[in-house]
Amino acid sequence: MVLSWPNKAVEGTPTQSLPSRKTLDLDVPNIRVSRASARGLNSLYSPRDPKVIPKGFIRACGKAGGFAPRPLWDDLTTGVTPWFENKQGCFIYFNCNDAHWWIDSEQGSGMYLAAPNGSLLLPPTDGWMTLTGERAGAPEMSFD
Repeated sequence: MVLSWPNKAVEGTPTQSLPSRKTLDLDVPNIRVSRASARGLNSLYSPRDPKVIPKGFIRACGKAGGFAPRPLWDDLTTGVTPWFENKQGCFIYFNCNDAHWWIDSEQGSGMYLAAPNGSLLLPPTDGWMTLTGERAGAPEMSFD
């Protein structure tokens, strides 16, 4: 799948940078998540435009006290890196504030995180852990 959208400066990731073109044409594959112990996460995820906010993220902002999702999403993401979503609404995105990839439930609850492995455009295939730092039950990924 080829996606195009405007580039935005990447903040919080000084050792890794994205292309500085005004428009990026990205050939971004689907992601298959497997071996996650958390229910609903093991499936195929499709790339999404980084300007579109995941529904689960919007839900989480509402539950956390009615925060406006747009400024938070724009602060957490690069504006260039695609996020990925499965049919259940679970999503994977790169959080530029903590420089980690996250897998969130359909409700927007963080489930797993991983450090980038050479790319800010695609999540790592392994190295995932729960938010408490456990690797048991953590997912693996492959690209379709």
